Amino acid sequence: MSYIADNTTRAEFLAERKIRSRQVAQVALNQFDIFCKFQYEKDGDTLIKDIKDSGIADKAYTVMNQFCMWLGEDHPEIQVIMGKSSRPMRKRQPMTTRGYLVVIKAYFEEFGGIEINDRRFKKRVRQQKRINHDPEPFTHEEIRLLCDTASPEKKLLYMVLKDTAMRVGEALHLYKEDIDLTTNPISINIRAETTKTSTARTVHITPETVPMLINKINNTQDGKKIFATNKDHLKAVSNETLMMTFYRKKIGGTFLEKYSHNGRHKKNIHSLRAFAITQIADVHGEEFAHGYAGHTKYLGQYIRRNEKIPEMIKRCAPKLMIYESIVVVDQDERVKKLEEEQQKSRLDMMALTNIMSQLADIKADSVRKDLEIKQLQNMLENKESSSIPSIS
Repeated sequence: MSYIADNTTRAEFLAERKIRSRQVAQVALNQFDIFCKFQYEKDGDTLIKDIKDSGIADKAYTVMNQFCMWLGEDHPEIQVIMGKSSRPMRKRQPMTTRGYLVVIKAYFEEFGGIEINDRRFKKRVRQQKRINHDPEPFTHEEIRLLCDTASPEKKLLYMVLKDTAMRVGEALHLYKEDIDLTTNPISINIRAETTKTSTARTVHITPETVPMLINKINNTQDGKKIFATNKDHLKAVSNETLMMTFYRKKIGGTFLEKYSHNGRHKKNIHSLRAFAITQIADVHGEEFAHGYAGHTKYLGQYIRRNEKIPEMIKRCAPKLMIYESIVVVDQDERVKKLEEEQQKSRLDMMALTNIMSQLADIKADSVRKDLEIKQLQNMLENKESSSIPSIS
């Protein structure tokens, strides 16, 4: 039946994916197009069709290996548009390259109808080794400086990110209806379709962020997003990266420091998430902190404590807050303090009872002595009266 398409189109390939995966796939395909035009003077779709028509599937591995090597190099001759400016194209990190290759492999199969064998792929495509590195978190003072420099809108976003450990992409997907002001602490419900793990979760904000968030909600129409101003989510995330770049340059100093292994700035928008994870881990341990932040490996730990999370996050508030200072006493400590007060009361009552008993003994002894004195007085009086001679 010729009227039924043999393969998936690019639009269908992207549409079948969830929002976050779709964004990654779009970027990967754009990069593949740039590579193909640079290397073969053709767009990616045309090159894949040519490989399919040639009947030599092994060419797919050759192209993907070339693409991998190309991503690992700087390309000063290619200008990348960043907002209103542009910069030379820089090499991608191993983790990013791996993500792109996952997309391109699937695209060769679904769009091109070329089956990719995993064993041959691993043998033919030489990928760079991943460098394990955790982002450096902000300090309290650095976040306060960033918030004081930012506009009111961006300040609220940064405050929410440092409270909740949300990814910036998750925050930009939030709608007015996703925030529950009736809970204590206030809850933010992150929808499954907007998370990297496709798992919904709930996070909370600290008291210092509450007034700003309530004001924002009161000025946001129903059905509207809280933070995103661009309907294109990918562009919305890119805009936040650009704004952080602007504030980083404005502040200067330590904000301009870079990692030696990749040349990226240590202080970036993801550092707010790292800050929250670090502070929560200090209170409840790394497993819970990473689960709360939505890391797949630790989500089980987070889910098992679901009912206790609000109280647990209350205990983290003093470490997450950058402006205010509050004292949070957990339930166990309150019970312990109450028991100590009750024990003290019991000891005081026992001491009082002992004193009252001693007073009673003293009083009884006093009465007894008064009685003995009176008896002695009567005896003396009787003796004196008996010794006086009678007058006849």
